[in-house]
Amino acid sequence: MKRTQRLALTLEAASAGAAAFRYNMRNGLLRGPLGRRLWRGATGPLSFTYPPPLRPGHAGRGETWLGGNFTLPGGIVRGAGQSPFLLTAPHEDWTAALHGFDWLADLLAAPDGRGRDLARDMILHWVQSDFILRRAPMQPAVVGQRLARWAHGLSALQTGFDSQDMLRIGQSYTHQARWLMQTVQQIPDSLARLQALTGLTLAGLAMLQEGQILRQAMDLLVRELRRQILPDGGHVSRAPSALVAILADLIAIESGLANRQIAPPTQFTITLTRMQGMIAMLRHQDGKLAVFHGGLESDTAQIEAILPKKPPTPMSFAQKSGYQRLSAGQSCLLVDIGNGLPGPHSVSAHAAPLAFEMSHGSDRLIVNCGPNLVHGADWRIASRGLSAHSSLAFASDITDPFMRQGAAARRLGPRLKPDDWHVTSRRAEDKSGIWLETSHGIFLDTHGVRHNRRFFIDARGEDIRGEDLLLADMTHRPREGAAFHLRFHLHPDVTATVQSGGDAVLLMSPSGHGWQFRFGLDEQYTMQLEDSVYMGQNGVPQRAQQIALRGQLAHSDTLIRWALRYAGKSNKRRAARG
Repeated sequence: MKRTQRLALTLEAASAGAAAFRYNMRNGLLRGPLGRRLWRGATGPLSFTYPPPLRPGHAGRGETWLGGNFTLPGGIVRGAGQSPFLLTAPHEDWTAALHGFDWLADLLAAPDGRGRDLARDMILHWVQSDFILRRAPMQPAVVGQRLARWAHGLSALQTGFDSQDMLRIGQSYTHQARWLMQTVQQIPDSLARLQALTGLTLAGLAMLQEGQILRQAMDLLVRELRRQILPDGGHVSRAPSALVAILADLIAIESGLANRQIAPPTQFTITLTRMQGMIAMLRHQDGKLAVFHGGLESDTAQIEAILPKKPPTPMSFAQKSGYQRLSAGQSCLLVDIGNGLPGPHSVSAHAAPLAFEMSHGSDRLIVNCGPNLVHGADWRIASRGLSAHSSLAFASDITDPFMRQGAAARRLGPRLKPDDWHVTSRRAEDKSGIWLETSHGIFLDTHGVRHNRRFFIDARGEDIRGEDLLLADMTHRPREGAAFHLRFHLHPDVTATVQSGGDAVLLMSPSGHGWQFRFGLDEQYTMQLEDSVYMGQNGVPQRAQQIALRGQLAHSDTLIRWALRYAGKSNKRRAARG
């Protein structure tokens, strides 16, 4: 990092520290007897109209919750027969996730009504425990999340409460919304601020006699959407699942405004359409999202619920968001061609330019490892690096792309350093297929080479070829002999078998489709199957495998060629072995 960049980060950290001090002082006053007058007091009628189909929930996760498995971002917690609010929290992230109620939709999806009963109990427990007077549950970002999830949950549950319980819930909901109106500007620049504003707007729609909150919340929300949603519909964090996290709430707001006969701003509607288009682009053939930049796959039902009945035709190239989609036949490659993302939205971003994922039909074959959300900071940082992605990395002496130490890191979090990765891409298509040429310069200063990566997919989607070239740069000297590894992480459902004396690997998908993975090897490289993990489904590690090629940097250019060829179903695999 340059000295000017370090100075800018130091000043930003000092400013954030001063702001946090001011906010803590102000919130302390708001919680006091005089300050409470600004957000407590008399409440009016509420009407919850969040369309339930927008958040279908996951019945399996709901059942695990009923069984006492309260695994959330921040930790794995089990306590059968106990309320999660009474258990010891492993981390502040777990506490925030618990009080944010994002798990509520999963309980509503659980079978035989037990989930709904527990959902009612959880909401009442929260209200009756006076969490509204405690600091952690009333952090503005957590309040915004909870307001949105209660708006959805209470639309389905309100008829199951008696009048007194509903009165208590209504008072708590209104007081939380007024508190958030006083504090929402305290949330740092992040997806959490956008989520909090969607929660506040939903609360404004529910509170029929507090139009001022709705007007102010809607104004702030539109302004924040302008800041955080890119012109191609992606989120500024570049995490595909960030769009799914907020789009259902935005569609619910659009529906609520229509019920109140309020026309949303034109730009609001345009933004929602662009977001839907970006989600369509970043879906694999199995209907779920690619795992990039701290995002998860998300559930197919959840994605389908927020897309039009006739989903938009996926884009091939999203310049602002930094993705390329190569789709032919039943195969799809999604490639990250974005540059380094500086600033507050990079606190969960991954440092893996040119990483890619590949799917065929309903099978996901090559993946990135995804984010570890439950095992602490070391695991989380490791999952953000090059080795956790289907790409190339050197074994040592790589410049650390993350802020880990110092006052700036402690205050601002483990952001990406504001370095330019010099990522480029060029695409060409004709009747034979699609070519994509990409390049980045992360290794220039440390190893004296650029990483150039080429992809080709034929028109039938059955022949995929790649080249990884470590290109000696005229202004740098290559570190001859430096060890590197080229990794292709496999989805946990893929079965891999080494063939041809170690020169090829047969990949078998769950649906019985075979693919032969072959390298253009010579004696200077070694290839083997190794253990890996996959965390793209829920942030918890699952056992998986990876194809790993290892070699050393040559005196000049170093070129590795590889290919993936469709081997058909079982009756064709024998021919492929031959």
